[in-house]
Amino acid sequence: MITTGEMQISGMLTMTVLSVMLVICAPGRSTRRISFAKARWMMAGGTGLIALQFLLQHAFGFRQMGVTQAVCCNLLFFTPSSLLCSMSILYMQRQGKVSWKEWLIGSSIYALSAGILIGTAVLDGVPFREESMALRIAEYVSSVLYVVMQTYIFSMQYKAYMRLETAVDEYYDRSRRDLFGWMGLSMKTMALMVFLVPLVIFMQGTPLVLFSISFFFIISYSTISLYTYGVSKDVERVEESIKEEGIVKSEKLATADESNEDSAAAANFSLFTIHSTLNRWIESGHYREHNLTLSIVARQMGVPQKQLQEWLRQSEYKKLAGLVSSLRIKEAQRVLIEHRDWSVESVADYCGFNDRKYFHQVFQQYTGTTPAKFQQNN
Repeated sequence: MITTGEMQISGMLTMTVLSVMLVICAPGRSTRRISFAKARWMMAGGTGLIALQFLLQHAFGFRQMGVTQAVCCNLLFFTPSSLLCSMSILYMQRQGKVSWKEWLIGSSIYALSAGILIGTAVLDGVPFREESMALRIAEYVSSVLYVVMQTYIFSMQYKAYMRLETAVDEYYDRSRRDLFGWMGLSMKTMALMVFLVPLVIFMQGTPLVLFSISFFFIISYSTISLYTYGVSKDVERVEESIKEEGIVKSEKLATADESNEDSAAAANFSLFTIHSTLNRWIESGHYREHNLTLSIVARQMGVPQKQLQEWLRQSEYKKLAGLVSSLRIKEAQRVLIEHRDWSVESVADYCGFNDRKYFHQVFQQYTGTTPAKFQQNN
């Protein structure tokens, strides 16, 4: 089993490497994305603080002194590190739109936590090398404040993530969670840590070492994923969908001052137009094209994009991905029966799916069975 000292050295080296990667390995394109440029510095600051914390733990032997001393060091460094790492993800989710009030709330909670810890350590009259009941109570309070801070940030992350999912699903022809799925996994694992950290840091031995190893993997995954996402074209795709969503909302607000009668007439006209052109669009087979977007479909149908989006929201499909997936699965069912010599990959490609795995997932979602079983039973 890894010793505590070896774990501390490994953690320090791992976090240092991640910090250096974020600081010096970003290509030129990152400088053109202000949100990523700032987010990577936040994440680098977070991993740097963790590295410093492990260095101090190892250099001064806080774990050898006792649990209280080690926990105090953990909370003083781990809490701001979590704040920076979590806010960096939120920064990417919102394309840099994080208000100073949101920063102030998180920072204030940490300042209160640090003040309680440092104040107690200085004023309780017990040497730091000795166990102190007052400091232990202060650490319990600080742990609760840490959970409050992270819960607050997680709630903002969750809302931002759901907005991204909605915008992307409404704009693209398929669920694009693969574009930013790492955010969801990072959020969930970090949220799990939120409730484990206050418990585990008071432990010693094997539970602490196992948690530390898991922690290294979680932070490494989040850091590398943030970097990879930030320098990829996935950012542009997600930002395009967010931008289009904003344009549609702005256009709807701009027309809100029209008379009720004119608005109703315009709405009826748009619904009639979409209904009349939808069948022609389906007959043309455009829905089988790869990488459709809301703007492309609206142009193909000859209707305004905002009206198509509104029609989709009111329909059984709810979003573009729902409409296109439904049509593609119906076509796939027909092809599977009429062309039994075709491979599943060929059917998926013909119907507009980019890969077999996603085709299987959607087919089973709509039919309750796999393409192969459907073909056997029909």
